[in-house]
Amino acid sequence: MRKFLPTLFSSEISSLPPVISYPSMTRLIRPRGLPVRAILLMVVVASVTACSHEVPPPIQLREIDIIVQNQTNTAWSGVEIWVNDHFRGIAPTLEAGQQLVVPLDTLVAAFGQRFDRHRQAVFGVLVTARSSDGREIRLTWGKVQRR
Repeated sequence: MRKFLPTLFSSEISSLPPVISYPSMTRLIRPRGLPVRAILLMVVVASVTACSHEVPPPIQLREIDIIVQNQTNTAWSGVEIWVNDHFRGIAPTLEAGQQLVVPLDTLVAAFGQRFDRHRQAVFGVLVTARSSDGREIRLTWGKVQRR
């Protein structure tokens, strides 16, 4: 024997909750433009660049000071920092792996003038030193005319 569904009237239909259909969640949706190999390559490149350690430059110029970093395995002696070929700062030693922070206001020219960072811009930095094994060290940043 067949059973029939009851007949619904229009007043009863409006009181029923709306039917919501959801797409099937069993299928993985992937963007159409990129193949799997390209996505995998981007993930590998991103992970390699995130794990790399970037070495900072040996001379760094900040707003109020200069940072000189000894990136060698030997100590330096007789360290001289020349800014704009006229202003000089000195340090007796700089150990291996250490850094020297020199405020720009402490640099002095030959006749005693101090470097005024409010009136002058830094266009060149020269660092000279002698390593513990006797080699000359010479680092430059920017435009340096001193020989």
